[in-house]
Amino acid sequence: MPPADPDTRRWHPKVRGLFEYWRSIHPDSGALPGRAAFDPLAVPSLLPHLILIDVVGRPPRFRYRLIGTRMVDALQGDHTGRWLDEAHDRPGTGVPVFPSYEQVVREARPDWRRGAPHFAGYVDRCTELERIFLPLAADGRHVDMILAIYAFYDAGGAEL
Repeated sequence: MPPADPDTRRWHPKVRGLFEYWRSIHPDSGALPGRAAFDPLAVPSLLPHLILIDVVGRPPRFRYRLIGTRMVDALQGDHTGRWLDEAHDRPGTGVPVFPSYEQVVREARPDWRRGAPHFAGYVDRCTELERIFLPLAADGRHVDMILAIYAFYDAGGAEL
């Protein structure tokens, strides 16, 4: 069963739209939807803003499976196929960790956030972002992918 209804009225329409679509593809059994249930043609306007991340192993490691064109710009490169910990390695700072992704895997629930960005790119002009991470599970229980969407804002609150 999808999570309890959060108050999504203040969410960016893209973020809310993907969340609502994700909820609509839940099996009647209450299990999580798998990647096979996600039809990109059902949300064509969102595709440039999407990221699909593979969850590999336990403890999990994360790999970019698909990165929409808008996100390629934001990340200043196409990291498709790269491990997140390698794509975002910052020498001298230790191994990058991804607690929000880990939480989505552990709890098998979405994670929404609006706040300061944690990475650089064209989003250097970005002072705030909004995003949601949505769990996908081929077996309905064990998260094996995370579907994400982002919206970026400048200091005046305008979308970039």
